[in-house]
Amino acid sequence: QSTPTPSPSQTADRSSFQFRGGVGWRMNPEEVKARETGLQMEERSQGEWTVVYSVNRVEVSRFFADLVYIFRNQQLNMILYAFDPAESASSYFYLTEAIGKVYGERKQGEPLEVVSLMDRVYPGMYTSGSLSDVWVWQPESGTRIYLYRQAGSSFSILYASPDSWLTGSQDYVTTGL
Repeated sequence: QSTPTPSPSQTADRSSFQFRGGVGWRMNPEEVKARETGLQMEERSQGEWTVVYSVNRVEVSRFFADLVYIFRNQQLNMILYAFDPAESASSYFYLTEAIGKVYGERKQGEPLEVVSLMDRVYPGMYTSGSLSDVWVWQPESGTRIYLYRQAGSSFSILYASPDSWLTGSQDYVTTGL
């Protein structure tokens, strides 16, 4: 008797990924806000997506960034740090090395991967032509960490849960296929 091979979405150990203050994947907005003590957070929702963001910038390594938590159906799905466009190219390269110290070897990423992820929440905000220097790390938790430049001057770090990028994790319209 054969046993079906589990998909990566069934075997990824989401609990092993820990973000600031013990924030983890699939937490709801209230759980995340409870762990972000001392931060003033705002929230907005549209359809299945909820965005919780810091009113003030937060410290990331030796820089400051906007912090955005992105939830799908009330479960934490992605996390974004958006850095000030005034940060220099050396800041971007510094973060490339710093992220590598935490998450290991990086690989060249594809702008379309980031566009695909963010288009679900902010349709049309990103285009592959506006993104460059995309790097991706993938620790054992299945989380993907993207560092990328936007429109040449600003840059962001996007943490994507396994639920956000694995095949079958998105609802597809299949009418007529």
